[in-house]
Amino acid sequence: MAMYDLVIKGGTVVNSDGSFKADIGVKDGKIACIAGELSDAAQIYDAAGKLVIPGGIDIHTHIDAPINGSHTLDDWYQGTVSAACGGVTCVVDYPMQEKGLTLRGILDKWSRKAEGSAVIDYSFSPVITQRTEEAYADLPRLIEEGFPTWKVYMAYWHRVHDEEIIRLLDVISSNGGLLAIHCENDWAIDYLTKKLLDAGKTEPKYHPISRPPICEENAVQTVIDLADMVDANVLIVHTSCKGALERAARAKANKNNVFIETCPHFLLLDDSVYDQPLEEACKYVITPPIRKAPDRDALWQGIISGDISIVSSDHCAFPYDEKIKLGQESFATIPHGAPGIEARLPVVFSEGVSKGRISAEKFVEIVSANPAKIAGMYPQKGLIAVGSDADISVIDPELEVTLSTKQMHSNCDFSPYEGVKVKGYPVATISRGAFIYKDGEVVGERGHGRLVRRGRFKPF
Repeated sequence: MAMYDLVIKGGTVVNSDGSFKADIGVKDGKIACIAGELSDAAQIYDAAGKLVIPGGIDIHTHIDAPINGSHTLDDWYQGTVSAACGGVTCVVDYPMQEKGLTLRGILDKWSRKAEGSAVIDYSFSPVITQRTEEAYADLPRLIEEGFPTWKVYMAYWHRVHDEEIIRLLDVISSNGGLLAIHCENDWAIDYLTKKLLDAGKTEPKYHPISRPPICEENAVQTVIDLADMVDANVLIVHTSCKGALERAARAKANKNNVFIETCPHFLLLDDSVYDQPLEEACKYVITPPIRKAPDRDALWQGIISGDISIVSSDHCAFPYDEKIKLGQESFATIPHGAPGIEARLPVVFSEGVSKGRISAEKFVEIVSANPAKIAGMYPQKGLIAVGSDADISVIDPELEVTLSTKQMHSNCDFSPYEGVKVKGYPVATISRGAFIYKDGEVVGERGHGRLVRRGRFKPF
């Protein structure tokens, strides 16, 4: 019998702290050996000239999700196939607590949706919409059971107020968890939106004007101050602008318990995307909105400096025709969200590594290692090391691809990256030793993915 189930030969192994040429031997879903020369295997994959990285981990997705009267298009099979084709081996999704469901109820419901369908591993960071006494009592138990990360919004119908934010930060952090917060001053946004609509300003170009950067900055500052009062850990999600980043980065430098996330769309696009007819502009109606070029430059600087810890997709695949139809009324009725689970690694690699902004090691840090640390699953995932899960992505740094809806695997019928040329693309994705995607083909088995129960959050 062969010593290994799989050997990945001849590639350059890249972790967040360094890279080296080596063969990787995989046995029973784990990395069993890393050495100069391995060959005794049931299967050999030639990775010569390629980068072999710990699989991408996306901790900000909305798969098969009812949101604000709409519903995202990907089920747990298609959503995870799309992820795997983009080099992702694990997702941590944000299911919204539905009315009448406890926190345990929402975890059970989403586990049932994903089980038997997902092709890669998964876990959940539920969005707490009902801040009941029962919810506060459940949190310590659920953190103990392997769900350390949670989320709330300062926007929309389920927005949290300061008293709830500080209590949630305190309860979650003191039990070894981490609270992610969508930071926008929704009260101000409501006023600005109404003012614009009353003046007949209804086109998508008014979407960013209704949610200016100061609304994000103001909310970020509130969260930082509240977290400081109870010495809590907090993740500021989808940071889009220079001012919000500066405030969060100052707090991070002061005390290492503030973590900052951004997204590929903020690293690639600018607000000129809104100066188009509704049919095009509606693709980019997301929150926070896409900002100006200097904001984009500041975010890249934040990645280089280490202020930004992770880049997640915020994959939220609403139907294109629904975005257009609801947009006839005004920008305020367009569902907020766009797909991105498959484009995340290619966009960040191309804009970052291929363009010389960041090293391959920094790339691995922001798309795999740090997401694993924040989610409480490092070094089981996010690292190529003996004993870690054999979750591996192989990237061809020279492969050039033009991104398009046709070429990607989401059920979503549009892409905010339509026509974008990228250099550097995943050519194989391996989950716990099994190929899910290989040389342009989806080869993974439906239901291969497993629920990951995670450890308590450790600041890093």
